[in-house]
Amino acid sequence: MSKEKQMNRRRFLKLASSVGLGATCGMSLNSQLFAATDNYAGPLWIMINAEGGWDVTSLCDPKGYNGLNDANNPDRLNNYDSNRIGRVGNLSYAPVPDDFLSTGIFYDANLYSAKAFFEKYYQRLLVMNGIDCQTNSHDNGQLYNFSGRLLAGYPSFSAIVSGSLAAQLPLSFLTNGGYSAAAGLVTPVRMSNSSLRALYEIAYPNRSSNPKLSSSRVYLPDEIEALIASTSAQRHQSLLQQQNLPRIKKAIEQLQLSRSDTSKLQGLADNLENQLPMSEVGFNGRDRAYRLYEQGRVALAAYQQGLTASVNVHMSGFDTHAKHDEYHYPLLMDLLQGVDAILEEARLRGLQNKIVVVIASDFGRANKYNKEKGKDHWPISSALFLGNATQIIRGNRVIGATDANHKAFQIDPLTLQPDVTNSNIGSIKLTPAHFHLALRRLAGVENLSPAIAYPINVEQLNLFI
Repeated sequence: MSKEKQMNRRRFLKLASSVGLGATCGMSLNSQLFAATDNYAGPLWIMINAEGGWDVTSLCDPKGYNGLNDANNPDRLNNYDSNRIGRVGNLSYAPVPDDFLSTGIFYDANLYSAKAFFEKYYQRLLVMNGIDCQTNSHDNGQLYNFSGRLLAGYPSFSAIVSGSLAAQLPLSFLTNGGYSAAAGLVTPVRMSNSSLRALYEIAYPNRSSNPKLSSSRVYLPDEIEALIASTSAQRHQSLLQQQNLPRIKKAIEQLQLSRSDTSKLQGLADNLENQLPMSEVGFNGRDRAYRLYEQGRVALAAYQQGLTASVNVHMSGFDTHAKHDEYHYPLLMDLLQGVDAILEEARLRGLQNKIVVVIASDFGRANKYNKEKGKDHWPISSALFLGNATQIIRGNRVIGATDANHKAFQIDPLTLQPDVTNSNIGSIKLTPAHFHLALRRLAGVENLSPAIAYPINVEQLNLFI
């Protein structure tokens, strides 16, 4: 066993013994060890996963070619002129590739634009460039960017925050894919728009036709349903009295609770039914953007009903080893349109000051095109952050930088300025570990048991304010 694993094991046993658990509980941390209150008053943490490795030089860390003489350079980073790079406030964003201009073969007048997104949100938006993900592996990239540690099985940030502050909420950690490891801190629950039929059926089990409608026929009359509930409660008490083992008694109690308390799930079902979604027509037929929005909408409704503290929102398809511009750029615009719609949904629900948004990917994409006009894997990436009135993330800022070949500069840990001459012996690489440690601090969980059990051992940087 490695020294690090031995230290983690000793740390766990120390934590377990401090709350009266013996070694017989096994090595899986459970939500009871880190139990939290039902009355969660924190924000909804929205982790948005652009799975596959996104090209940030086509988004928030633009490069481009330098004039017509460089347009056909086989080692160019992007198929757009650097003179067309957009700027708003202190942020820069990539323009459309040449083939997406009005004279290009992929022109689409309905395609969402980076300009619209950055101009709308730049005052709230923090861009982190030059993040060294230290891997070209999809699995490791997902692990590192969504947990902050390159160690298999490490819990995602969503699990850390939900397990620390809201473990007892019925749907504390919602996930739609991506890296969702929870290490037993909390149970991830898969729920998107496609699973809403099941939600309605669980919330209203006695409705026999369309469980979404209160006018639907019912299987049983109210008096029979009440008799069944009474009999079930009596049997539950009888089973409890026959058991002496705490684990079995706890399981019986949790089963009964899940069966009897459907009021919160009914509240979620009614919320989604009564607050109509945005029209899909407004998404110009681009179903990926709309599906991203639907994931966020379900999470916002669950949070509004007091059920949820964190959510993984997921969009795949970014691993473009061929025809990069043709496929990747529209997908980036779908991502931005979906995020914009989620933020608008939060505003319409009065939750704009109750959400924190983090957007990241596995890693970046290579600093030149391959023979298939695609881009391969590249360890240097970026991340985007939006905070709220309480969890303050100061916007209109860029932290970190890369050179003309998209190689990361190190940064000064105090000023956060890039060391463009590589002359500062105290400068450091900016990694996913740094922003995750800062996220834990922002969430107020850095000194709570789950974060202590799963430490991130890097410099504490003042990234957000």
